[in-house]
Amino acid sequence: MSNRLDEARQTVRTLLDDLETVTVRTEGILMKAKRLARLMRDSDAQYWLELETSGYPKDSFKTSSLGTCEKYATKSGRVDSGGKYYVPSLPQLEAIGEGYKERADAFNKPADKSVVIEDFLAKKATEDFLANRAKQQIAARKLYNDHHALVVALRDSVHSYATDVYISIELGDAAQDIFEQARNRVDNFIRSYAPKAAEQIIAVNERMADDSAEAFSHALTTCRRLLLTIADAIYPARSEPYIDGRGKSRDVGYESYKNRLLAYLEQSAASAGSRALIESGLEHLAARLDAVNSKVSKGVHVTVTEEEARLAVIHTYLFLGEIAQATE
Repeated sequence: MSNRLDEARQTVRTLLDDLETVTVRTEGILMKAKRLARLMRDSDAQYWLELETSGYPKDSFKTSSLGTCEKYATKSGRVDSGGKYYVPSLPQLEAIGEGYKERADAFNKPADKSVVIEDFLAKKATEDFLANRAKQQIAARKLYNDHHALVVALRDSVHSYATDVYISIELGDAAQDIFEQARNRVDNFIRSYAPKAAEQIIAVNERMADDSAEAFSHALTTCRRLLLTIADAIYPARSEPYIDGRGKSRDVGYESYKNRLLAYLEQSAASAGSRALIESGLEHLAARLDAVNSKVSKGVHVTVTEEEARLAVIHTYLFLGEIAQATE
């Protein structure tokens, strides 16, 4: 994963340089952009760039099939608001435009001044010829300008895609740095206070890797046990209730891990505002984990999607970061 993103990071930087300095032919730009899409596992971009490279189908094509890349095709003028589109590939459009340019430039060759106009008819024919020649030159120049403008816009759409990818990679790098700091805090906390929790975190990761609904539900059940382990380490179960800062009596027995964690946080140096936010997040997380655990304990089949499980795991880990910070 890291090597692939490193390669994508280098590829997008060189692609942007090539586009902004206009030093690489369009074919090379498209090949590099397709490589970037492959590295980013972006199937929509791979399809869109393949069409830009080889041309669009003449019939039965819907712009919605471009998925997230439809915006690039629309913005560039490849597709209009009515769904009409240019069929030729980007290199073909560029070549057609260059052909019109050569045709227009050919009309700039100076006329042969050695020719002597002998009579009125010859003069009239020559003037008509030159006028028609001027019209053809204007028409060829207009066609070249139109194609050149389209090619520039299409190359700009590739630039927009590359820029979006670059920003997403930069955002990912920033997020990774943030999570790396949280990871160091959590690692130190678990090593010092709850070594057993390390095995449970590893178990969660292994279950997520199994990539099945059953494995995802087991991962969430393990997350609940993980929070129990942390509660046991920092606020062991008690028979007598805990009276919180608002005078409310809270059960802090073994299964009431949520109340035990909140009691620990309240006794820490965390501000009231911070505790309120943490409590709100823990309420939501605990409700999800407890619901899954209850159904699994009763033998009821639980359908958990990968996205749901992954978000719950992330929230669990971030909550561990809150606990770890409170112990510092």
